[in-house]
Amino acid sequence: MRLAVIAVAVWSMGAFADELRLERQSDWDSWTFPQGAVIPNADGTIGLSRIDKDTDAGLDARAFQHASKSQKEPIPGGIHVVGSGTATADNLIDGRSDTWWQPDSADVVEDWFVEIDLGRMVLAKKVRLTFPDTLDVKPFRTFSVFINDGVRASNTRDVFVFSRVGQVTEPNTERVVEYDLETVVTGAATGEHLTTGDGDTLRFMRTQHVRFVVEKHQPNAALAKIEVITIGDNAVLGSVERGGGVRGGTDKGNLLGLVDGDKNTVWTISGTADWIDSGHWFEIDLGATYWIDEAYYHLRNFRGDIPGNFELTTSDGSEAVGLTQNRIRSPFDFLHLSTIDNTFTPPRSVFDLNFSSRKARYLFLRRINVPECSQCLLTTFTDLYLFGQGYVADAVMESDFIDLGGTKSIRRLTWDADLPPGTFIEIRSQTGDTFLIERKFYSKSGVDISEAQWNKLPSSQKQDIVEIQRRGSDWSGWSTVYSSQDEVFLSPSPRRFAQLQVRLGNDDPDVAPLLRNIVLHFDDALISGGVQSRVLPREAAFDSLQSFTYVIKPTFRFGDRGFDRVVIQVPDQVGDVEISVGGDPVVPLAVEMIADSLRIDLPELIQRDSVEVMFQMRIQQNATVFNGWVSVVGDPLQQGMRPEDQHSTTVFVPSVATGGALIRAVVVTPLMTPNGDGINDEAQIRFALAKIEATSPVVTIHDLSGRTLRIVAAVDGGHSWDGRDDGGQLLPPGSYVCRISLLADVGERTVYRIINVAY
Repeated sequence: MRLAVIAVAVWSMGAFADELRLERQSDWDSWTFPQGAVIPNADGTIGLSRIDKDTDAGLDARAFQHASKSQKEPIPGGIHVVGSGTATADNLIDGRSDTWWQPDSADVVEDWFVEIDLGRMVLAKKVRLTFPDTLDVKPFRTFSVFINDGVRASNTRDVFVFSRVGQVTEPNTERVVEYDLETVVTGAATGEHLTTGDGDTLRFMRTQHVRFVVEKHQPNAALAKIEVITIGDNAVLGSVERGGGVRGGTDKGNLLGLVDGDKNTVWTISGTADWIDSGHWFEIDLGATYWIDEAYYHLRNFRGDIPGNFELTTSDGSEAVGLTQNRIRSPFDFLHLSTIDNTFTPPRSVFDLNFSSRKARYLFLRRINVPECSQCLLTTFTDLYLFGQGYVADAVMESDFIDLGGTKSIRRLTWDADLPPGTFIEIRSQTGDTFLIERKFYSKSGVDISEAQWNKLPSSQKQDIVEIQRRGSDWSGWSTVYSSQDEVFLSPSPRRFAQLQVRLGNDDPDVAPLLRNIVLHFDDALISGGVQSRVLPREAAFDSLQSFTYVIKPTFRFGDRGFDRVVIQVPDQVGDVEISVGGDPVVPLAVEMIADSLRIDLPELIQRDSVEVMFQMRIQQNATVFNGWVSVVGDPLQQGMRPEDQHSTTVFVPSVATGGALIRAVVVTPLMTPNGDGINDEAQIRFALAKIEATSPVVTIHDLSGRTLRIVAAVDGGHSWDGRDDGGQLLPPGSYVCRISLLADVGERTVYRIINVAY
């Protein structure tokens, strides 16, 4: 949840007073979303971005920036240095063949060069030069191409050493010239999906700067494009801006150096202790889920140290099931990717892994220290890249607090979208009426300090007080997912404020959803002051028939419509229902159970009094909540009730809360005579379940040797056995075992009873 300063936004209404429409680009401006992963389009639709292979890193070089020794602020990529023809140099990275860079013929040939800064280091497969296709302008005949990986030759200055990767050996006449880039890897290592073989030659080189140098004067010559074709878009870049980032067991060096695309920033670990004790692990959060199929990382070792082994795992963000802390330091469910054994001599420093496409939001890497490796002392990570192809697999966007301009009953939520097969959109809502303001105090350097410390500082040494708006205790929490594109509003209403959360994604990287709009439909509340409720008593015995009173306390204001229908969600069938209005008994027009709710129609419209509903029922689960709504008969608008106090609509069952059997009150017919005379033809099997999150209970019949004869299905909430096996054959007289089993979050629980069959 965001902890930034949040301003309550008053949203403009659409064409109708009872609708709030989100369908224009400006409507999404106050939403938070993973930057670059979720795309607000100019026409007001919301889509997902994608990453691709074989991309030209020069086209978006200006979108990236990096630190500089010569300037305090980060500098953007683009045309970095031009010796001659400065006015036309940008044409080299505009993606067009009909524009070009042309040096001034009056300048000396030593100035006929141009250098591109890609803004980040990339894994470049080739450099492609395209010359103009015109009779008036010729290709350069003699030239060289140099690259640098962004690493400075000096710790104090922006000085770079370049390597030549292409040179004309005879006069060039081609319109397109390409130079393939390769890296020869030394050192032995093994691991799943690790690229090895062919002399361990990788199909790329680390590249950030590309320099084109003309070696001979040539009138009317020009260059139209310099393309740096990479392995693909690096999904790690932009992680922090998307709301992700990186965390680790130790921050020696700079953990952010793993995700910034700058080879000068590094993360260093040392020692041979256990990976948990020494902090030799990190987790990268991409801020959104991507389809990835390739991972790359680079190590820099010192004094011949051996880096040891590493395990890489990925997660799509699913919560972990069971204990995983012995392998990862995260609450998510991780899928193993590779275990790298790098204890050979000489060790390997460059690792490229290719694997089947998988969804990944998190990558977790841990060092597996080898006890006998006394040299496994110091290792420096310079970068880690992830590549893939396709649309973003999963991303979440969230609205600011939406002010409806007063207490409103939100009736429905509707939305429109393009949903190709294999895509999804999930929307949730939450509502509330109040906010808490938290005040934060900072020193001039940005350190969070106490109010007392802040008050003691001189004005020149402190920042202004920051007020952070947080939800009050009456906020509902996120609803379940809206199951259709036109559905009854699922969060408590009426409320003044609402908030929406939208999750977009796919199970196929080639397709993506497109959200067109979201509309909230609302009316003035039936009871503008709200409706509170309380249930009495607050405690009950397990599975014991008991009387309860549900008290409804509306706060009416002038002009309120009132209500004449009450709906109370109940856990079981109810009996002996009685109603009183303002303390006087009344006869309801109708009382009926609708699914899991008790619905009562009152004899008149209630516009000033409280209402009490008395009924009898059994409770088998601890902390049973009785939610309620009021409405007017014939009108679909419902207004929810809120608890008068915390847990005032919750009934607790102490015997369940303090433990005990999960399968209780077991009653099984001990003797059955399935002869068709209508007496004891079936064995009744009754039981109650306590307090658990579990699968449905399974009832089976066995012979005395333990062989399963029949699986007894539940009918109308109960079980009965007719003396037959699963094949429909009547079983012979004798004793049989009835087994009731339950797989719960605390393990499997089983109860046995004997049923005797006689004729």
